[in-house]
Amino acid sequence: MNETTRTLTFAGIAVATLIAAFVADRASQPTELTGYENVGEEFYPDFTDPTQAKSLRVVSYNEDSATLKVFNVEFKDGVWKIPSHHDYPADAEAELAETAASLVGVVRGALESRRKSDHERFGVIDPLDESNTNLKGRGQRLTLSQEGGTPLVDFIIGKQIPDQPNEYYVRKVDEDSVYRTKLNVDLSSEFSDWIEPDLLKVERDRLVEIIVNKYSIDERQRRIVNRELSTLTRKKSTDPWELEGLNKETEKLNTADVNQMINTLGDLKIQGIRPKPTGIAQELKKSGSLRLDPIDFVDLQSKGFILASDPQGNQQLVSNEGEVIAATNQGVVYSLYFGEIFTGSALDIEVGNSAKKKDEKSKEEKEKTPAATDAKEPEKKADEKTDEGALKTSRYLFVTVSFDPSFIGDPPQKPEEPQKPADPKAEKPAPDKKEADKKAETKPADKKEDSAKPAEKTGPVAEYEIAMKKYQSELKTYEKQLKEYDDKVVKGNELVQKLNERFADWYYVISANSFETLRMSRKALIEPIEKSAPPQTEPAVPPKGTPATKPTDPAKPSPTPAKKPAPDESGSTAKPEKPAEKPATEKSDDKPKTPETDAKGTATPEPPKKN
Repeated sequence: MNETTRTLTFAGIAVATLIAAFVADRASQPTELTGYENVGEEFYPDFTDPTQAKSLRVVSYNEDSATLKVFNVEFKDGVWKIPSHHDYPADAEAELAETAASLVGVVRGALESRRKSDHERFGVIDPLDESNTNLKGRGQRLTLSQEGGTPLVDFIIGKQIPDQPNEYYVRKVDEDSVYRTKLNVDLSSEFSDWIEPDLLKVERDRLVEIIVNKYSIDERQRRIVNRELSTLTRKKSTDPWELEGLNKETEKLNTADVNQMINTLGDLKIQGIRPKPTGIAQELKKSGSLRLDPIDFVDLQSKGFILASDPQGNQQLVSNEGEVIAATNQGVVYSLYFGEIFTGSALDIEVGNSAKKKDEKSKEEKEKTPAATDAKEPEKKADEKTDEGALKTSRYLFVTVSFDPSFIGDPPQKPEEPQKPADPKAEKPAPDKKEADKKAETKPADKKEDSAKPAEKTGPVAEYEIAMKKYQSELKTYEKQLKEYDDKVVKGNELVQKLNERFADWYYVISANSFETLRMSRKALIEPIEKSAPPQTEPAVPPKGTPATKPTDPAKPSPTPAKKPAPDESGSTAKPEKPAEKPATEKSDDKPKTPETDAKGTATPEPPKKN
């Protein structure tokens, strides 16, 4: 080995030694931790104005049913709508503003993990991440966006930290780091929390008539079967309800069930919605009637509603399970038609994601059984679990509204104007004053008339003037009452128009319990009057030791003791002298005296004469 080669060899060994020393030194240094520098900082420091939020999306995953639920609400075309639920109108402005305000300034708490592999443990897997095959550990994704869709906030909210209220494991969608974060978000993805859930918006005290038209449709023969009509009426909200045709001698109204029906009408909740075809909605908004093309007819029939002809040949809407008509003292008449039964999960009921298949299955099962018989199996109650899992039973509902002024009350009647007499000279002239004074002088002093009093007019003209004053007073009252009546008519029509615009676009889904409470049979509305037997009275038995009293002979009057005269002012009890009934010249001893009687007609014994 020459000198050059040896030198290069030593140099290479030295370099290798230096590199090894450097690597060993770096390996011995502690690992640099990242993520901690963000602790205490805001997730989205640029989001400061909650009014910028114009849309909200909540995505959640149900591990038990392995289903994804997407709920979003946004300001669209000038109104708040729920795109995830067929663009149904939302009462969302206040709720969204409150949610947005609670997400301003959310701060990163303690760092829990920087590894993506820990996401399942903390429950912060993105529910929309299709690349991740884990079915567990998916969190709730909350996205708040401004107009145009630019995100303001985009979180994955994981599990709640044990024993720490309002603290959750949270991460940003574009980060792997998981932090403990305090959230005071009152957030709900329930459909009913973002809408007006009260379907009819009717006050129970305004109801004056309820008609339960209980029937079924034999769809094969297209005819109504098993019709039963029950009509409940009352004039005022303070009056008791009356059932037409009630036998008051043997039957009475079941007030408990009637009140339950009325409470259900006043608080009927929307469980879900389905959009109606455009043709049906437009006809209902325009005329309140239905003229269908074949496509619309198929859609209508799939929900359990068909058009049938009445005796006059006009088409009328009928439904699978009858209808209820409710009228208010505003003249608003609600017609509720009950259609097909529907069973599904909460999401199926709300929007009908898998409704089509379930409806077809329900339809096939129904067609296998005889139509509308009393032997029909009872329908499942709402919230009842079926063999398929946690499913609920509901029913389609079709609502229309009309105006009937007869429920406002009778219109006021204009008073009749009195007829003016044809001959004004027919009025009888007042008596002459001198002649009246002479007549007054001939009368006794106590009956003398006041000559200063003016004589009253008599005759047709005077009577007309009196009647005219009465007419003018009654006319003012009539005009006031007519204005009030006309205002009620205008307001009633406006309310009907507003309600029809709301109901025209939608089929509704209500719970099975609500359906059963509203479509109550006549038998359930009546209870028999139990006639109690007359009480049997036993003769009173005197207590032991009481001397028996001798029965009184009814033929003989019982002796009545003479009344003792009351003492006079001087204290004397002497009998007062009886007023003389005969002239003083007649001697009282000439005729026998008649014994005096007391108030009961009993003779009072005469005191013995003193010798």
